[in-house]
Amino acid sequence: MKSNNSQAASTAAQELQRRINERFGVLPNFFRLSPETPEITEKLWGFAQAAYLDNPLPSVFKERLFVQLSRFCAVRYCIARHTGFLIGLGRPAGDKDGGAANIVDVVKLLRRPLPRGAELKSRLLFCSQCPAPLFEMPAADTQMEDAIFSLASHLFLQTADAPECLDALERLLGTVRLQYLLLFLAFVRAAHYWTKVHPEIQLDDDIKQLLATHEALASCILAEPETDSDKVTQSILDELPALRLQADKATGLLAAIVDSSDDAIISKTLQGVITSWNRGAERLFGYTAKEAVGRPISMIIPFERRDEETTILARLSQGDRIDHFDTVRVRKDGTKLEISLTISPVRNAAGEIIGASKIARDISARKRVERELHESEQRFRTLADALDTQVQFRTQELRRRNAEILQQSDQLRDLSGRLMATQDEERRRIARDLHDSAGQNLAALAMTLSRIEDEAKRDPVRLSQTVTDARELIEDLSKEIRTTSYLLHPPMLDELGLSSALGWYLEGLEQRSGLSIELNIPADFGRLAPDVELAIFRLVQECLTNIHRHSGSKTAVIRITREPDKIYAQVQDHGKGMSPERFAEVQSQGAGLGVGIRGMRERVRQAHGELTVDSNALGTTITAVFPTKTAAAKEQGPISRHSVA
Repeated sequence: MKSNNSQAASTAAQELQRRINERFGVLPNFFRLSPETPEITEKLWGFAQAAYLDNPLPSVFKERLFVQLSRFCAVRYCIARHTGFLIGLGRPAGDKDGGAANIVDVVKLLRRPLPRGAELKSRLLFCSQCPAPLFEMPAADTQMEDAIFSLASHLFLQTADAPECLDALERLLGTVRLQYLLLFLAFVRAAHYWTKVHPEIQLDDDIKQLLATHEALASCILAEPETDSDKVTQSILDELPALRLQADKATGLLAAIVDSSDDAIISKTLQGVITSWNRGAERLFGYTAKEAVGRPISMIIPFERRDEETTILARLSQGDRIDHFDTVRVRKDGTKLEISLTISPVRNAAGEIIGASKIARDISARKRVERELHESEQRFRTLADALDTQVQFRTQELRRRNAEILQQSDQLRDLSGRLMATQDEERRRIARDLHDSAGQNLAALAMTLSRIEDEAKRDPVRLSQTVTDARELIEDLSKEIRTTSYLLHPPMLDELGLSSALGWYLEGLEQRSGLSIELNIPADFGRLAPDVELAIFRLVQECLTNIHRHSGSKTAVIRITREPDKIYAQVQDHGKGMSPERFAEVQSQGAGLGVGIRGMRERVRQAHGELTVDSNALGTTITAVFPTKTAAAKEQGPISRHSVA
């Protein structure tokens, strides 16, 4: 009985091999398996017939695509065997009327690179512009064949672009032909897997002879040009969506900060073409982002001021930064608008200046107040000059009152100017921090991501390093944005109080600046009124910024104490200090350290406190004193564990 079973199995195997040989014209080693399992070979042959041989797609199209896809298989049997079918060693896709290709054309097919990035986009664009669905499948070595092979390869490899390629193929082929193509791709993948798990499958004798006599063909088939590198490339291609998502989150956070600004924040090229336009710009100038982006910045510049833009672009090209430039611009409705501009150059990852970012602030209200004050002064002078000698007393009284009004106006104007200058300095610092850290990181990130796809097919090792660089840029960018956003108003100050907020801030500042900072605050200090806590936090923040930028001191000491009738907050450094003459000069300046001291004094005054500054050659000490009755919190909040006794 056992002998009869063996005989039957052998006969079945011989019959199967006869049918395979009759269809292909040769008997491929792919189907020469153990005679003990002829039913497995029978099922494999059935799958090959349904998905490959009897698939209604054109035979030459199927065979050429089989060769194209087999370039991505580490085992070289499939690419070698199906190349043989193409050139006449057997029948392409089992079609006896399929015809044979010449070796030159096959080598050209084997050397055709897989398009990625911009090259793939050009194929997708070409397909989108072609009439669809196609009347017939494309001939060999045509632009349409190249496009379909490219899309099918990305679908086969399941790259990040596979969904878009699938949509394009469905449009070109129609639903039915697409399903036959997917069935064919499934068999090719199964064939690749079968050869990988059956290492005993050897190259056929006719293929060995072919490779021995055609060096160029052998080089394309056996050199494995895309196998090893494809593992690295594919890994990175698979990683790109997550990387882009991470970058999008960081970019989205920055965009939210920019969009929430009341000021107009705009970027442009060195040719003056607008590249971004936030909501503040929409409100200020009346144009939507869709209307503005891509148009020249001159659309908001009055004709008589066009020379300003030429000068600005020239200075930006040299790397100059333009601060607080007062000028006039035009809204969409034609009305003119008085604004103040701060403009900074934008650089790419190589440090080259590629454009500019500008912050525009509406100063119409300020200018209107200045004009009204001037006109009032002129009216009073005219009225006084028109009085005759008979009403001299009334004239003198009027002049006295006018002088008092002018003095009060001057005081109000001076206060307004100082408040605006302080606010401007704060806005400028935030804008500069966002631009210099987040803006430059985004520009570098954009350049790095652009290089990733370009390098994917050239240098896998360098590509891996480029991805690492991009990830580090994203992490730095996210950290910078979180820190800058947090510093605008730290929620920890409201939730946990002054001690915890200062502890968090000092820890980050020490890391960023290299300063060594000592914080002395009692562990049981408790909570203060919110405006006093904010005033002390901003006082410490501004003092440490000045120490880092101006004093030259590497250390700072912060002391915060509570007495029965007063709260003391003191910041001391051991820097170069200032003489009384220098201190008076700094206080009279309109920017920089002078604005910082005036801003601190005004903030402390608003919280019912007093500020004193003591500076000499041994360093500077700034002390704020608040009365306990106004500084005390209405309700006791939680006590920070970060406090230093």
